[in-house]
Amino acid sequence: WSSSGSFTSLSPGFYSVRIRDAANPGCFVVLNGSLRITEPGPLYAVVQKTDISCNGASDGVIEITSPTGGYGTYEYSADGGGSWQLAGSFSNLVPGTYDVRIRDAVNFDCVVILNPAVIIAQPDALSASLQKTDVTCYGAANGTITITNASGGYGTYGYSIDGGVNWQLTGTFSNLAPGIYDVRIRDRAHPDCFVILDPDVIITQPDALSASLQ
Repeated sequence: WSSSGSFTSLSPGFYSVRIRDAANPGCFVVLNGSLRITEPGPLYAVVQKTDISCNGASDGVIEITSPTGGYGTYEYSADGGGSWQLAGSFSNLVPGTYDVRIRDAVNFDCVVILNPAVIIAQPDALSASLQKTDVTCYGAANGTITITNASGGYGTYGYSIDGGVNWQLTGTFSNLAPGIYDVRIRDRAHPDCFVILDPDVIITQPDALSASLQ
């Protein structure tokens, strides 16, 4: 028995709540013989991430979906609880490690760490080797540009020699006429991620053969 009518720090369960006359302890009334203290389900959600599309970009994404538990409304954090938001989507993220949490919007002290170390990674920078062969004879069109040793990005590539207007899967361009070529490589998984290998590859041709005849 307590002289105060307030009972705190109770765990979930059933309680038989009574009142009695302090002057006559045998005189009591059962106010509720089966008062239930409940608890919400544990907080949980699914965490998914999308890595950076291109080296040096800041377009990583963390998505928190399918929240359950608590009292039905939630807030989310990707910086270890430093800041919170109502939406479970975090975009425009730079490469780094993120501490992802969910909390009950009704009871802020109820927090669950969904993943303390979500890594948003970025691919290596795109690069490749470039060689060219000039036209062999004046007026011919047998120059070549060859792109080899491609690396970086997500491992599959496209190649262009006209500034990105047209792309092909192989790095060999043949039957080229004399001219200036803008040579590029791009990540096939993220076509907007490209690198200009050389904007001014010059395919030359020799002067026309000539002689005097006597």
